[in-house]
Amino acid sequence: MPDAGPRPRLLLVGAGHAHLHLLDRAAELAAHYDVTLVAPRWFHYSGTASAVATGDLPAGAGRVDVAALAARHGVRHVVGRVVDLDAHARTARADDRSELPFDLVSLNVGSVVDPALLPPDRPASVVPTKPLTGLEALRATAGRPVSVVGGGASGLELAAHAAAAGARVTLLAEEVGGNLPAGAVRRLARCLRARGVDLRPGVAVVAVGAEVTTLADGSEVPHDLAILATGLVGPPELARWGLGDEHGVPVTATLTHREHPHVLAAGDCAHFSPSPLPRVGVHGVRQGPVLLAGLLARARGKQAPAYRPQRQWLAVLDLGDGRGLAVRGRWWWEGRAALWLKRRIDRRWLARYS
Repeated sequence: MPDAGPRPRLLLVGAGHAHLHLLDRAAELAAHYDVTLVAPRWFHYSGTASAVATGDLPAGAGRVDVAALAARHGVRHVVGRVVDLDAHARTARADDRSELPFDLVSLNVGSVVDPALLPPDRPASVVPTKPLTGLEALRATAGRPVSVVGGGASGLELAAHAAAAGARVTLLAEEVGGNLPAGAVRRLARCLRARGVDLRPGVAVVAVGAEVTTLADGSEVPHDLAILATGLVGPPELARWGLGDEHGVPVTATLTHREHPHVLAAGDCAHFSPSPLPRVGVHGVRQGPVLLAGLLARARGKQAPAYRPQRQWLAVLDLGDGRGLAVRGRWWWEGRAALWLKRRIDRRWLARYS
């Protein structure tokens, strides 16, 4: 039975992995909270971004209709973004000028590409990996020179896909593969070079312009399109709102802001104070149930549970051309079975919210 009296106002800002879980379980929250969501209509799933960008998968394959999900579960949805938030006054303002008072606010607004190499007036030929919809520029690059800046998972996936689609790819990175096992990095390098990728590890990029990428030694690499996969940071609005910085919103193990107990955060926008976490989707997915349990515990006057990160998890890179690279800890395997497994996991997760 719903609690007697007015329910506390819970404002959900953003519709990332964790908040999708809250929407799916909104009936439990509605017994204790008056829930409002502010988020764009569509959630774009990063796990299918490379394949969607190059046309291996249709545009809708990695998309969740947030508006339909919210309506299905009776959650008020303001379509848009929060442009101002005052944690002390407990008010927020959306880009449609809606004023949104709250008692509790939860942030799940993702991350942005490190802006260090973004030109001040970014030309259309320079595309960061976020927002994901910008990657559709890769669909028209067959036969054209493409520079991918960054050798992490996103950069490697996009370079592999673009090369498989016929682009002339140069991958520029100080390090290729990051924390991947050495054998997996060697296999990836062979795969990329076999597709004609000009793989240049150990280089530092100092500037990316409309037509050339400039390296620290003064040399230039021409391009028709440059993809910036240079790492992720917290969105700049976190600093404007006084709730965080480039590392994210500082939260305790219960996903609660260290200084504002009525502010919560999860996923890429959260800086997990007990032990900083990589910005990978698995944490946002697994923090969803913890966030829900914490909100319900708070409403019942009980102790919120702690998020305990996995030490290892399965990650699968989509390499295009029907192949994938699966990694868990120091174990890895490459081939068609790895991509089949990824597609199966992705479809099952997306189907929950479709």
